[in-house]
Amino acid sequence: MPKFKAVAVILAIFSLIGIIHGAILNSFNVFVSWILIGIWLIFSVKVLKNLKQYREYRSPHNTAFFIIGPVIVGVFYSIWGNFTGLLGENLLESSDLYLSWWSILFGFPYVLFGSISLYRCFKKYSVIYFGTKSVNARKLGYFLGFSIVFFIIVYWISFYSLIDIYESLLIPIHFLIDLNLLLLLIVSIIITIIHGFFGAQSQLPRLSRDYITRRTSRLNDLVSPNRRRESSRSTIRSSPTPSTRTVSRTSRSVSRSSRATPSGHVQSRSSRVKTSTRSTSSSKTGRPIRSSQKTTKQINFKLYRPKAANLSVEDFKCIFCFRLPEFPKDNGRGIILCPNCRYPAHADEFKDWLKSSRLCSRCNAPIPSNYRKNPKIISIKKYIVIYKGLLRK
Repeated sequence: MPKFKAVAVILAIFSLIGIIHGAILNSFNVFVSWILIGIWLIFSVKVLKNLKQYREYRSPHNTAFFIIGPVIVGVFYSIWGNFTGLLGENLLESSDLYLSWWSILFGFPYVLFGSISLYRCFKKYSVIYFGTKSVNARKLGYFLGFSIVFFIIVYWISFYSLIDIYESLLIPIHFLIDLNLLLLLIVSIIITIIHGFFGAQSQLPRLSRDYITRRTSRLNDLVSPNRRRESSRSTIRSSPTPSTRTVSRTSRSVSRSSRATPSGHVQSRSSRVKTSTRSTSSSKTGRPIRSSQKTTKQINFKLYRPKAANLSVEDFKCIFCFRLPEFPKDNGRGIILCPNCRYPAHADEFKDWLKSSRLCSRCNAPIPSNYRKNPKIISIKKYIVIYKGLLRK
């Protein structure tokens, strides 16, 4: 309901502006143009929201909304530039081509977006989703490319052959070839021929047993990387070693000697042992507190602070598994920060990501080659101190 109310409010505002401006200029075209600006604004906000959501979950944009929607909007708003008197003045006065501020502001961004989407159908995507159904991306690319070329040619033929018949309310102001449509026509032909007919087809990996086992093992390692370490530790503990045998022998000899000595000496020795253990335990418990206090004072928190206006717990979760670093659960894994946005990631997951991409998974900034080869790894204990200190501040 809030989204519907926002859409209704935007349309009402632009309709009111259109009524007033259209009545002043006595132009129905200007009234329709203001309504179309409101619709364009609503669609653009929806596109930005979807882009942010898809980028957050690192999801490819292989949906019909991103493939077909921008092409339709770019073509329609470029055509409407011939009808509107609002920002419709031709900027290319000494040419047979038509380009206005209307075409630049409302038509060209989506013409460019549609060209990129057509290119991705041949080079990047394998399928395109229409809701829950999927279509082969290459076939949809052929259909979209031919449809763009066919529609623009038919529009030009019908539009310029019927100039003398226009007697409706929406009378064209310009009868020149729109530069946006001409560029879209040329780019569509080039992409369809070069990347469609002569380009290599992107193939999905075969779902063999080896591939499935490799992927499942890799996912298990990323989700619970400490299982192997715990199993290896348990095997080490279970297997007897010569050192453990010698320790057991020495303990037996000590026990025998204690039995042979008088009781008073035994008590004095035990009391000495107790006092020594107390002193060592107190020293052990005292040292980490002092060291942690020193480390919190010595840490420059600005070097580790994520680039966000207001920090929350979510800003310190791993950008891959979306979990806070924990100790001792994540002991030995370490944390790597993006050098640009300074958001954290577990070291093993970060290195695995760098095998397939050179960009940060969160901010899409390029990661320097030196940092990829030798990234700075922060221990789990230290990063827990860092993010708790930043949240307090």
